[in-house]
Amino acid sequence: MATGIRTKTLVLLATAAILGGGLYLFEEQLPRPNAPNAKAKKPLFHFQEAAVVALKIVSPKYSLNLKKLETGNWVIDRGKQTPAEEGTVVFLLNLLTTGERDRSFEVPTKNAGEYGLAPPMATIEITLKDGQQHRLRLGDPTFDSLKLYAEIDPPPEPREKMTVTLVPLDFKNAVQRPLEEWERQRPSAKQ
Repeated sequence: MATGIRTKTLVLLATAAILGGGLYLFEEQLPRPNAPNAKAKKPLFHFQEAAVVALKIVSPKYSLNLKKLETGNWVIDRGKQTPAEEGTVVFLLNLLTTGERDRSFEVPTKNAGEYGLAPPMATIEITLKDGQQHRLRLGDPTFDSLKLYAEIDPPPEPREKMTVTLVPLDFKNAVQRPLEEWERQRPSAKQ
């Protein structure tokens, strides 16, 4: 009987060692969240804030043309130029130049409405000093309301598939503003 107990104990120890070793190898394959070799997120675009000379924001509520003057100041261009609220413009520019893509996936273009991209919540058209243009179409928030569905530099229509990318939710705050928040407020005269 002692031999039977020793055999069972050895079998259990061998099984535990094999399972423990397998678990160790499995966990070594998983990426570590703060490890330097963890997959880095990609930037939305590859340009610097200083390279942007014009922005056009098209939303269901309004269309807004922003232009950077040679002085570096931003204006709203509506036939006549109105000074733009610098903080509002800089917030959007910062998101465009430092924002990161979370994940991307392909879907049939006919499903664009499921992501709020047909029609989009807003479209941002970006013009650079060298004449290059970029476009960002913003859709609905994700199911957990942590990101927005978006399409970055979409190719021309018609197309069968589209690439949907998750972008920072801050874009919603950046573009869903009343028109007055884009205009520089003049100080009111004291009475």
